[in-house]
Amino acid sequence: MTHMHNRILMFILAVSVLLRVYAIGSIPPAATLDEASIGYNAYSIATTGRDEYKTAFPILLRAYDDWRPALYVYLVIPFLSVFGVTAFAVRMPSVLLSIIAVYLMYRIGSLIGNAYGKSKFPGIIAAGLLAISPWHTYISRLGHEANLGFTLFVAGVYFFLRSVLSADGRAAIISAVCFGLSVYGYQSEKIVTPLLVALGTVVFWKTVRKQWRTFFVSGLIMGAIIVPAYISTISPEGLSRFRGTSAFSPYDPMMAAAKERYVTAKVSGNRILQAVNGTVVTSIHIFVRNYVSHFSPAWMFTGRDREAFKVPGAGLLYIWESVGLLFGIWVLCKHKKHTPLMALVAGIVFLSPVPASITTQAPHAMRAYTMAMGCIVIEAIGLWYAYLALRKKAIFRYIAASFGFVVCLSFAAWVHAYFVRYPKEQSDVYQYALREAVQYANAHKDTFASIQFAHQGPLYQSYMFFLFYTKYDPEIYQRAGGTKSGGYQESHAFGSYAFGYLPKEKSQLNENTLYFYDIKHIPSNAPVIERFTDLSGNPVIAAVAL
Repeated sequence: MTHMHNRILMFILAVSVLLRVYAIGSIPPAATLDEASIGYNAYSIATTGRDEYKTAFPILLRAYDDWRPALYVYLVIPFLSVFGVTAFAVRMPSVLLSIIAVYLMYRIGSLIGNAYGKSKFPGIIAAGLLAISPWHTYISRLGHEANLGFTLFVAGVYFFLRSVLSADGRAAIISAVCFGLSVYGYQSEKIVTPLLVALGTVVFWKTVRKQWRTFFVSGLIMGAIIVPAYISTISPEGLSRFRGTSAFSPYDPMMAAAKERYVTAKVSGNRILQAVNGTVVTSIHIFVRNYVSHFSPAWMFTGRDREAFKVPGAGLLYIWESVGLLFGIWVLCKHKKHTPLMALVAGIVFLSPVPASITTQAPHAMRAYTMAMGCIVIEAIGLWYAYLALRKKAIFRYIAASFGFVVCLSFAAWVHAYFVRYPKEQSDVYQYALREAVQYANAHKDTFASIQFAHQGPLYQSYMFFLFYTKYDPEIYQRAGGTKSGGYQESHAFGSYAFGYLPKEKSQLNENTLYFYDIKHIPSNAPVIERFTDLSGNPVIAAVAL
């Protein structure tokens, strides 16, 4: 049984590797906005010890003035030295971290299986579910810090469970380190990690109290690690990130409408309506609305043709996973003996949407990413118990065969949607045409005295894509002043290149200058010398020169 167990695990790991490594340099079809920033800043730090703003070895990466944790940038550096400044190099650390996460899910599932029924089979199920998870696979193929935060969080949960279920003091220390480092991985972990650690301490209080010296030292270690991260977060620069993404902005439609109703109520002297439409009550309403949206079956199990972090027409979870979730919830509620374990697993699910609920664009798959872990643990427990309940039934073989067929069919459909439909239908999301435009500009840089890019629409943040795709020398860039502001509407200029608003009339164009326009905003009668298309063949960007 042990040999078969290990063979199944190795097969699952092999599937996870294949699913994440295959065509990783070309699918997604081009570098994302974040990947370009991470890649170029890693290149700049490796070359000069400073980022694009000339900040030495930053804890927070200023990037586009969104001040993100910089730990993933440092992980990318060794891969750049081997694979060059490419999307492949930026994505590979995320890929490797995701494979580690699959193995850690096996270990977590095994620990829980031993607690519930002396079996490691839930570990196999959990690893298999994460290996083919649409949610995890999609994000793990992006060169983004979210996967670093997720894997460190999963590692922290695993070692914490080892420490409380097996009285392993060393595991408690490792857990503290992993949880501490997770807040340097991704912004969401700055909220989810301390909440989960607090919950774990409360629900496993009897165990923690018995080993109080070990957990006290672990707490000190975790505190020492996370303090610099939180200090940088509450700095004026760090807080600018929250202000820019806050769901409670005065410009939020719900907040703006409530303000109008509040003013009307104040004029009429209606104190009840003033209270109902006040800032505090409206903020709570917005939070609840955003939070609940993450549990919408339509969002979790289905998808439209174009939706963030989903392939066309697919959800974050397969529809058949709802079976495991329902059985898992029933098991967790039934087994009162393991209430602390049940509370911790449920806590992962219910705490994960909190960061996404205080920011814009909810529901948000990346900001609520750790929710995927909790869902899969519950599913693994549920499917295992379903197997135990049905295995001796005469109808079991038919149920298992039918369920397996549905699993294989839905997995095949998702693979086709991701590797075939998605790159072609959503290449514009990755600004594919801009990569081609930058390469064209670089090939003709000696032909023109000046090259200017627009920075809206398909040329959004064109300066960073230019730096990344041309591997622009960081030393030369910094001597020219580096980036002044990465802000979302900022203009940039260095050398003979400019990135910003372009002339709207043909008469305003300069000779010996190459312009790159959004195809929709070319000046009337301007001479177009080249067009750049997305993978669907649609013209997106035009090169213009007199």
